[in-house]
Amino acid sequence: RDIYKGSRVYLATPSRWLMDRVSASMLAPAVVEGRVIPNGVDLRHFHPADRATARAAVGLPNEAKVLLFTANGIRANPWKDYRTMRAAVAALAERNEGGDLLFVALGETAPSERIGRAEIRFVPFQTDAARVAQYYQAADVYLHAARVDTFPNVVLEALACGIPVVATAVGGIPEQIIEGRTGHLTPPGDAEAMAAAVRRMLGDEPLRARMAVEAAADARTRFSLERQVGEYLSWYERVLTQAGGVGAANDG
Repeated sequence: RDIYKGSRVYLATPSRWLMDRVSASMLAPAVVEGRVIPNGVDLRHFHPADRATARAAVGLPNEAKVLLFTANGIRANPWKDYRTMRAAVAALAERNEGGDLLFVALGETAPSERIGRAEIRFVPFQTDAARVAQYYQAADVYLHAARVDTFPNVVLEALACGIPVVATAVGGIPEQIIEGRTGHLTPPGDAEAMAAAVRRMLGDEPLRARMAVEAAADARTRFSLERQVGEYLSWYERVLTQAGGVGAANDG
């Protein structure tokens, strides 16, 4: 705490939620200037594409309704809430009258599981961004339940691919999704609310299509990697100019 009090820090966070945490922490006295600069995604990889082509590329059935979630170590990840997502899939399967439902859990190796007409299919963690993008492009809805999250890149990647998102309203996630336009926010741990939000999207294709278009457009405007880099470089230049040059800035 004493070290922070004597320091001068320029601090950036990807979300307003995280900046509020900083303001309430022992780091606050050191902050000369704070900026919220959202993370960006590489739109060369993460962009809308033909769904049928993407499904063929990753081996997903063209006729099923596909939900996607991606994380490293999905079931045991302490920050995510796989239990709520599984319960939401079970609730959807119980009332499903519109064909097969497939929940793709990208980020873990495990046997597939069936719940009525729904299948939970685990896919091993992928390191190739283009391959990961194909899974987003193959999905109808991106599902994201978390106990804690600052500003998850996976939500941004889904939006950039034109995939509406249903996610729990924790951390910085509400700053990523425009409620009712690019996705829906649900209370933490509420599987029924999550299932109801997904059901509305899957049952209204024109609505889902409009949300897909707006999701991609909003991602291009707010969450491109170029915008993020530009904001950081512009800020660094201003800080150095105010400090009287690189040497003065380093001395400070």
